[in-house]
Amino acid sequence: MRNSIKLTLAFFCLGVGVFAQDTLIKKSGDFLTGIVVEQVDGYLTFRAKLSEELNLISLDDLLLIKKANSPAEILYKNDTLILKNGAIIPLKILAISPDSISYFRYNGHITTPVTTDQKDILLIKFANGTVENYSDYTLASKFSKEQLVKLAQSDARIYYKTGTGVIVGEVLLGISSIMFYPMVAGITIACVKPTKLDNPLNPNNALLKSEPDYKLAYAKEAKKRKVKDALISYFSGLAGIIGTIIILVQ
Repeated sequence: MRNSIKLTLAFFCLGVGVFAQDTLIKKSGDFLTGIVVEQVDGYLTFRAKLSEELNLISLDDLLLIKKANSPAEILYKNDTLILKNGAIIPLKILAISPDSISYFRYNGHITTPVTTDQKDILLIKFANGTVENYSDYTLASKFSKEQLVKLAQSDARIYYKTGTGVIVGEVLLGISSIMFYPMVAGITIACVKPTKLDNPLNPNNALLKSEPDYKLAYAKEAKKRKVKDALISYFSGLAGIIGTIIILVQ
């Protein structure tokens, strides 16, 4: 029985040795599988799968070497891709076309190159420190007025933030609203058109300066947001002072 187990293990190990493959990833994104015969002086000798021919490959042409049963040897510095949904992805850009980019990413597992549409990209920071911005303002001329308005409304709901001063001021006015004047002041402040619309997190922030239709629609939606936030803050303060008075008089 023991001899049978040993024989089985021996055949298993032999099979692993025979079928184990090394993998090379080229800067073009091509995958090569086979056996690395030798690696020396910036070159490696490689025999492709199902071939007896030996090939000499420069390490400068490679992104990654993954030898069977050994850690991967990464030969590149990561670029950084930031998507408009906020995702930050370390990777290596392979190619950039007018509509998309392709990239390679190694996170412990070798996967084929991925292609991403440029409309989903906010920016790319390359390993050498240069930055490529893909904000939608570069495509603004392709938008109709209706599309700009809808885009502005959507962006304002996500990226406009009512100022902290307004929130705190409304709460304090609510607290002091035993008198009539603070109530008038609170409503007035809430209804004033917001002036600070810029938000660096907004991927379409530049449209506020370049597209009047976008800015107008954004400002209207931002005002709705400000009125809502201000009134909630005001009545929170008012409710707090009323609650305190009720507790004190009991």
